[in-house]
Amino acid sequence: MATVADPTVGTNVARVGEVATGATGALHVVQKPIPSSVGHYRVNHRCILLASQAANSRLFEVRNTSATNLLIPTRLIIRWQYSTAHTAAIEDSLDVFKCTGFTAVDTTNTVTPVPSLKRTSMGATTAAIRGVTVGGAAAGMTGGTLTKDSSSVGQLPQWMLAAVPTASLVPFTQLDVFDDVNGTSPFIFVQNEGLIIENRVLLGAAAGSTVYIDFSYAEVTAY
Repeated sequence: MATVADPTVGTNVARVGEVATGATGALHVVQKPIPSSVGHYRVNHRCILLASQAANSRLFEVRNTSATNLLIPTRLIIRWQYSTAHTAAIEDSLDVFKCTGFTAVDTTNTVTPVPSLKRTSMGATTAAIRGVTVGGAAAGMTGGTLTKDSSSVGQLPQWMLAAVPTASLVPFTQLDVFDDVNGTSPFIFVQNEGLIIENRVLLGAAAGSTVYIDFSYAEVTAY
């Protein structure tokens, strides 16, 4: 709120949110990123779901390792496209879970995607990030220690076809998991908390699809 002189009445009055030409002017709003004392980061991962992909097999995970930093996810977009015919048409989903008691990331069938700093002067991330091997692993990633929440925080459904279209583009599905982050409370992961993405149901003996993951997050010391 600002107090300004109003020439029409010759006195000072309070005006709220007026810019440019007053009542006829637009209110210009500039959104700011989460203030970060550590840094902002972005990372991508691509992997393949294989024939006999196991139910609840883990494809991607993020764990906060720091005793002092808070990890705040700001963007998680998942794209999913089938690439080969399935044994039979089947409904499946990729599910995102918040995890607690996350004391160790997976160690088998893993690769380690490296996040990019959104500004070079920002500090190095303390997050532990793993993805299933790019060529896929039917069992997913294994060897980690974590406890999933009882329900998922995001679901990306897919109807897998017994025949891949040849006369049109192969469709894909997409999910923006944190589409409600602006204006609402984001997820805030303390040490040994994080998230995972997993395949929900056992796939057939013939199956194949590709998953693309785009993840951004901030690390702060207070929020």
